[in-house]
Amino acid sequence: MTKKSKLPPELFYQAVEQNYTAILISDIQDQILYTNSAFKRINPNRFLQTIQNNLGKQWQTLRTKQGQFLDQELLFYPGGYHPPRNFIISGQWLTTGNPNQKYFLLIAKEITQLKRQQEEMHKNALSALLAKEELTAGMRETLAGAIHQLQVPINLISATLAMLKRRATKTQEPLNTALEETLNSVNQAIEHLYQCMPNPDNNLDNVTPVNLNELIHDVLTISTKRLLTEGITVDWQPALILPSILGHIGRLRGMFKQLIDNSIESIKKTTGTRELKILTNRNEELIKVIIQDTGSGIPENLHFKIFEPFFSTKKGEKHAGMGLATVQDVINQHAGTIRIDPEYTQGTRFILHFPIKPK
Repeated sequence: MTKKSKLPPELFYQAVEQNYTAILISDIQDQILYTNSAFKRINPNRFLQTIQNNLGKQWQTLRTKQGQFLDQELLFYPGGYHPPRNFIISGQWLTTGNPNQKYFLLIAKEITQLKRQQEEMHKNALSALLAKEELTAGMRETLAGAIHQLQVPINLISATLAMLKRRATKTQEPLNTALEETLNSVNQAIEHLYQCMPNPDNNLDNVTPVNLNELIHDVLTISTKRLLTEGITVDWQPALILPSILGHIGRLRGMFKQLIDNSIESIKKTTGTRELKILTNRNEELIKVIIQDTGSGIPENLHFKIFEPFFSTKKGEKHAGMGLATVQDVINQHAGTIRIDPEYTQGTRFILHFPIKPK
């Protein structure tokens, strides 16, 4: 049997010091006794306090029972103008024989770069998905507009044909036949357009638990470049704890994207304060979302009409007027409500409510 040779203390210390993994040891009073060189760019006291805040009551339980935690993800804010950093941490409470002498051993591995790469991949995937959803919505809007335009001559032909049939003279039979054939032909064309219209329920996802905070954060992330380009300040105030609702994540994401895009377009028309404010909160039954901008606003007499299909305030622009009508459709699909706050006069404030428990 091979006998293990004793490791020189200097070699052990050097291996720990030069390790890329951050190592910290503290006592029961949370006094830091040792940190290796990997902690040089990290405030160890702030780091330890962040861990304690994240674990809450579990921290005291682990200290009392000499417990441990393994491979937990930690988002650490260094303070000042430094960006947040991501770590995978493991911790263990130890004793050296004396039960009154307890020590905490922490091992932390930074994954900030990996996390940024994952976030970038997630952002690109979301951008591609939203582009596809917007293309689908655009096709639906175009086809719905075409169908709407065809309805006008159909109504005229139907009215004329009914009037001629009431007169019922033989000389009018060829005209009646021609009008009937025209009417049938147009109705067939409309039916064909309906068949070509992409169905959002087939192209998007099934009903799943959806966290609206995460969804809005994703949309803001995708819209960051456009918001910065327009010089718009974002005041994002999510509720600390927000329960999930059951819904179609794709349709909800597209809905929030539509509302935020509308705010950006509205703010572009103004020269004053350029701010977009979004906040979420809840009570026992409802989740409330407020999307508020300092844009050009919407006249109070149009607060209900703007949700009607084919109505648009964007005169001279290529819009079929289905944006907010689609928003209303998504809200209805999720048993929610949406309205414009008439008391807010610095721009537009949309107030949305979603039931926490589906009816």
